[in-house]
Amino acid sequence: MRARLEERMSQVAIDTLEKLAFMFAFSDEGGQDPPADSAVSGSVSFTGPFSGTLLVAMSIEVLQELAGNMLGLDDGEETTQDHRSDALRETMNVICGNLLPAISGDEVVFDIGAPKVIPADQEMKKNAGIPDGVVPSAKVNLDLDEGQCVLFLFLDGEISEDVILP
Repeated sequence: MRARLEERMSQVAIDTLEKLAFMFAFSDEGGQDPPADSAVSGSVSFTGPFSGTLLVAMSIEVLQELAGNMLGLDDGEETTQDHRSDALRETMNVICGNLLPAISGDEVVFDIGAPKVIPADQEMKKNAGIPDGVVPSAKVNLDLDEGQCVLFLFLDGEISEDVILP
């Protein structure tokens, strides 16, 4: 089940980055997470037939490129902190909104919470309400020209195999 979740998560994230921000990403199994001091992270929670949280961490270089591309800025134009935070929240929202039907089909309804940016000085899992010692149900490392992006999917409890599409 983990391999199927990771495959779907990778496909959705790569497709979303390409269509939303014209950024090309490649799955990087076993890749490095961006260093905590040079990464920005965020989370979005959801409820429905199963509940959980999607965490995203990306290097600041990826986030700057993401925000600039989403805003249609020319090369060299600077983005503000608000631009980068908005771009991260929107990207997480779109990835989560596309991932859930990719996992469980179009007929299932989920409630997606408001995405939030996690301050750099706060521990990502703790800020997102993930208890210590809980491991992600799926993890995907993506490699982009500008740096790395890592997605973690935490599912609350066990979900039955019949909820996930083959």
